[in-house]
Amino acid sequence: MINIGVRAHDFGKMEATELSHRIGEFGFSGIQLALNKAIDGFDRDQGRLSPGLGNYFRDTFARNRINISVLGCYINPVHPDRLERERALSRFKEHLLYARDFGCAIVGTETGSPNPDCSFTELIYKEETFQDFITTLRALVSTAEKAGALVAIEGVADKHTIYSHERMKRTLELIPSPNLGIIYDPVNFLPADRACESDRLMEEAFELFAHKMVAIHAKDFIMVGKKKDGTLPAGRGELNYHLLFDLIRHYKPWIHVLLENNKPETLPESLQFLEKVREEIK
Repeated sequence: MINIGVRAHDFGKMEATELSHRIGEFGFSGIQLALNKAIDGFDRDQGRLSPGLGNYFRDTFARNRINISVLGCYINPVHPDRLERERALSRFKEHLLYARDFGCAIVGTETGSPNPDCSFTELIYKEETFQDFITTLRALVSTAEKAGALVAIEGVADKHTIYSHERMKRTLELIPSPNLGIIYDPVNFLPADRACESDRLMEEAFELFAHKMVAIHAKDFIMVGKKKDGTLPAGRGELNYHLLFDLIRHYKPWIHVLLENNKPETLPESLQFLEKVREEIK
């Protein structure tokens, strides 16, 4: 009852046919495709999308029984340079307009910060920053509603504008659109100072907004002193994957679970680990 996929760019950047073949060898059912990170010649993707291009990528990956689960279009929705922000919004809206041609409904982004590089600043906690984000998100969701697509936002604790379950819940209340969803990453959304509560926080996240989850990212973490290292492949850290998969089975069967922070050489280990967990919770 769980689809296991992967970020396409974790295989490197190459031509679509070769990328499809390499991913297909692992038997993944879906991918997160960020064109400018995964596809040769797409360092800049704005203005290049079309129905034909979307169909080409859809069909190329389908030959290896891979669907495009999420289009990654990571932007900074609260970029301090208004011109730069408008360019980013235009790019994201373009992805929304053509997402269906890729055989995909979901376009995902993190929620940024008032620093141009999305790094942490105390300004993320300010109400002004949050309202700025809501204004931007409303514009994206409006485009998604017209295009029949989904804007999917990913919260990141200790770093980005949507840094807590409470902030995410408030966002969903302020923009109650069926075209707004969540990419839930239990490692990203885990504050370092509450790592010992990871099980309870996962349960809380599913209770609060499982109905809006459209994809889940899978990686792992360990605590190094008081700091969290959240860059490990699944199975090499402390995240309770038995609990996560049990929650998925109960709340969101068949949702796409997309592996992160892997390389082709580490994928067999993570896949074996997740398959074992999947078998053990049946």
